[in-house]
Amino acid sequence: MKKWAVILLFLLLLSGSAIAADVTFKLKGSYFHPYDTAFKDIYGGGVMYGVEASTEISQHLEMWIDGGYFSKKGELSMTKEETKLRIIPVGGGLRYSLSLGSIHAYAGIGINYWIYNETNRIGDVNWGKLGGIINMGSFIKIRGNWIMDFFVSYSYCEIQPADFKINIGGIEAGIRLGYSISGK
Repeated sequence: MKKWAVILLFLLLLSGSAIAADVTFKLKGSYFHPYDTAFKDIYGGGVMYGVEASTEISQHLEMWIDGGYFSKKGELSMTKEETKLRIIPVGGGLRYSLSLGSIHAYAGIGINYWIYNETNRIGDVNWGKLGGIINMGSFIKIRGNWIMDFFVSYSYCEIQPADFKINIGGIEAGIRLGYSISGK
């Protein structure tokens, strides 16, 4: 419950600062490459989808929140039976941005709450835990208030669904398409 209170507080802070500033909403598509070898052996990487909202809180500092969705089927190591995985990271953080003419570069750090669900013949595993994320990228305005954002991020979240720990984070690289709404 404490984790959800932190996320709710973060959202409230974002909504308060969004009243006086520009808010940008983005849809993302990316490739997620898991870091953990055991995780990669069973599921491999794949497409992740998501959304993001961000707002500037000072001249070069912005706050962002986002959520993603990753779903994959794999085979259990020993029995080769089907297993299904769903991961939903939800979180946010702060990032520093710098304008380089028409290109805007940024780097940031934040936290994610990872919702992990695995289903197979052995049983179901439902897990939730906080983890960290760092990201960087650049965006350009493509027309009017429309934005094209290219990014890469690294996330870390260690869980223990069985007798061993795994890192369900990894490297994510992709594109976001966004629209900026002026609050001024």
